[in-house]
Amino acid sequence: MTVKLERPDVRAHVLRAALLAIDEVGPDRLRVRDIAERAGMSSGHVMYYFGKRDRILVSTLLLSEDELAERRTAELATVADPREAVGRLVEMYLPAGAGDVRWRLWAQIVARPPQDEETLARIAGFTGAWARELARIVVRGVGEGLFRPVDDPEDHAMRMCRIMDSLASDVLLGLPGCDAGWAHEQAMRAIRRELLP
Repeated sequence: MTVKLERPDVRAHVLRAALLAIDEVGPDRLRVRDIAERAGMSSGHVMYYFGKRDRILVSTLLLSEDELAERRTAELATVADPREAVGRLVEMYLPAGAGDVRWRLWAQIVARPPQDEETLARIAGFTGAWARELARIVVRGVGEGLFRPVDDPEDHAMRMCRIMDSLASDVLLGLPGCDAGWAHEQAMRAIRRELLP
């Protein structure tokens, strides 16, 4: 018996298929047909829900970031030590390697940004959420006497996120010696330099 999916369920199904396809062929070579095959649908049916390939990429990134935000919140809630929490956040933020699907999607979106205000606002919201999470950890660490006082925790956190963005670019490019472990070490060094007494 075939189960009929409601419209939001179909969209989520297509986006999960898109994540698989992007992982296998890369966002730059992705064709609607690649997604349709993995979703068990026709290319026309996929296009009915999204209109164009770029909209699929943006929607896939938004889904990926929403899911990562849920995981980040759940994981960090289990970490009592602010120093360890910073390390976990940095690990989740940075790419796992040059082929990291989420970061490859980010690179595509940066190269061809969406034009609608709502999507741009959601994308800005993801960056802000990472910075706010890091700022909360910093405030907790300062309160526990583990970190030096910071004049503006949110400004500090946003600067650290920008440093991590730069490190992520080097990892994605596959520059010699710039792997995920290197990026994590560099980010933690920058954060510790400003926070540790």
